[in-house]
Amino acid sequence: MEEKLSTLYLRDGQNALRYVQSLNQELRPIATEAIFECLRLDYPLNNLEITSKARELLRRRLQRN
Repeated sequence: MEEKLSTLYLRDGQNALRYVQSLNQELRPIATEAIFECLRLDYPLNNLEITSKARELLRRRLQRN
């Protein structure tokens, strides 16, 4: 997973792996999932889109439980 993230860059030029590593340890998995979901949906890779997608993914998980 880290290898894939290391090849991606956010719109501001920041490396996606460094972006994820800058987050709290608990948030890293959902942020990584959100990045790949943004790519799948052809959303721009920026903090706003990643955060929005991560919140949506967390809401879905909570609704399932």
